[in-house]
Amino acid sequence: MSWEAEIVDGLLDAEIDLVTQLPDGAMGAVLEGLQESDVDTLRVEREESAIAAASGAWVTGERAAVMCQSSGLANAINAIGSLSAPARLPFLALVTRRGDLGEFNVAQVPAGYGLPGMMDEMGVRHTVVEEPGTLRKTVRMAADSAFSTRTPYVVFLDATVTGYGQEAQ
Repeated sequence: MSWEAEIVDGLLDAEIDLVTQLPDGAMGAVLEGLQESDVDTLRVEREESAIAAASGAWVTGERAAVMCQSSGLANAINAIGSLSAPARLPFLALVTRRGDLGEFNVAQVPAGYGLPGMMDEMGVRHTVVEEPGTLRKTVRMAADSAFSTRTPYVVFLDATVTGYGQEAQ
């Protein structure tokens, strides 16, 4: 099973109702799988909007996930720290990790490499997935953790899972 299919199955297992996302080529097959499974998807222009929509979904009784690159999650730190975390509005974030192993774009390095530490400083729980065979279970468990504790939970998808450089395109 592909890593993309594992994510789709994990999101379905977790009963995710809505996936908010900023277009990311690495997650294209995940988005297609979700649409085929009739999961509502919402494209946004900024990552902060994805966080706001996912947080708002909880208020209406839905469970939401956010999909973005690590640089996008860095753009959304204020939305997480000033909205989701203090208001206890949970969501699951699936983040393709840039800036670490195999990174070719120096602009991706500062935020991408430093994000796990930033999440620690903010008290946002997270995990890094390095092996694709664990994705379905990890996605489901992270969603269960987020929604049962009413806190955001971030799953970083390492380049060893998603590919890197030309492999990811």
